Amino acid sequence: MKKQLLATALISTLMAAPVMAKEKKEMASETAWGLGTGATIGAVVGGPIGAFAGAFIGGIIGEKEAAENTVESQQVMLSQYKDTDQQLRSTLDRNRSLTAQIDALENEQNRLEQARIDNLLAMTVQFRSGSSRIEPHFAEQLDQLALILKRKPELSLNLNGYADVQGDESANLSLSQRRADAVQAYLVDQGVSGEQLYAQGYGEQKLVDNGNEYETNFFDRRVTLTARGATQSQMAKN
Repeated sequence: MKKQLLATALISTLMAAPVMAKEKKEMASETAWGLGTGATIGAVVGGPIGAFAGAFIGGIIGEKEAAENTVESQQVMLSQYKDTDQQLRSTLDRNRSLTAQIDALENEQNRLEQARIDNLLAMTVQFRSGSSRIEPHFAEQLDQLALILKRKPELSLNLNGYADVQGDESANLSLSQRRADAVQAYLVDQGVSGEQLYAQGYGEQKLVDNGNEYETNFFDRRVTLTARGATQSQMAKN
C-alpha cells in the first residue's frame, strides 16, 4: 500500500512539473514586456543586473528624447513669439505714423478755423441810411459766424453799432443801438446764446471819415465785431 501511494505521488509530481514550468515561463514573458525594451534586453543579456542596467539606460534615452522634444517645442514657440512681436512692432509703427498724420490734420484744421474766425471778426455789417435792416449779403456772413459761435461757447463778442453824421446826434445814437441789437437778434435766431453777445450803440463816435458826403458816410453806418476781454487771449492760444 505504501509503495502504491509513493508511486502515485511521484507520478503527480512528475506531471505537475511541466505545468509549473509553463506558468513560470508565462510569468517571465509578462515581466519582460512590463519592464520595457531596455529592461528586456538587459535581462536576456545579463540577468537581474543587466535588467536594471538596461532599464536605467532606457530611462536615460527616454528622458533625452523627451528633452529634445521639449527644446524643439520651445524653439517653435519662440519663433512664433518673435513673429508676433514683429507684427506688434509693425502695427505700433503704423499707429504712430497715423497718429502723427491725424495731429497734423487737426493742427491744420485748427489753423484754418482760426483764420475763419479772424476773417469773420474783421467783418463789418453795413446798413442803408436810416436803416437797421440786415442785408442778405451780410446775413450770409452772419450765418457762418453763428456756426462758429455755437461750436465755441467760450467765445463772446462785442457788437459795436455806429451811425453817420447825417441827422440828429441823439437819433443817430438810438439808430446805432438798433443796428447792434439787430445783429445780436439775428445771431440768437441762428441758435447762438445771448450770453455770448453784448450789443452797444456808439452813435457818431469813431467815424471812418469826417466828411459829409453820402459815399463816405456809407462806411460809418455799421456794426463791428470784437472779441471780449480774456476770451480774446484764449482764442489766440487756441
